[in-house]
Amino acid sequence: MKNYCNRCHRLYDDIDVCPNCKKPLQKGVKPSTPVAVVSASGFERDRITAALSDENIPFASRAEKKEISADAVTGIDNAKYRIEVPYSYYGKAIDVLVGINAINPAKEDLEAADEATEQNEDEFEDMSPRKRMFVRIISIILLILVVALVIMGVDAVTAIIKDLFV
Repeated sequence: MKNYCNRCHRLYDDIDVCPNCKKPLQKGVKPSTPVAVVSASGFERDRITAALSDENIPFASRAEKKEISADAVTGIDNAKYRIEVPYSYYGKAIDVLVGINAINPAKEDLEAADEATEQNEDEFEDMSPRKRMFVRIISIILLILVVALVIMGVDAVTAIIKDLFV
């Protein structure tokens, strides 16, 4: 029997606590319960939702992290979406996603791939404030050096051109 996280909407085997949000898992799942099948953004999200629609699989697409500033500048929705289906359609949805190569069937635990991606993203976000400040200072110093080198290069090229025509 699958265990279900009410917060993340993910299914797990043989564990009692969600590895993402650390909340206790619910035993068993009702057929109408929304279950996450994959996370995607942009064209990949459109491709997945079109395939699910073609197979008459009901789904919901929920933004995991909204990129509002990028939307305003580019007009393109760059947010990552969690695509959910009712539990009764979960197996069929997985088959469709494998069929369109949206997920890798070689993975025994499909949720583990999503968790690994989320954990890699969280590692960057969990950087200590001291380390983050150090990285920013080094970045600023490197930017100043690059700008100085560009200015010196432009001055040198200008001097050479000036000597040729004077």
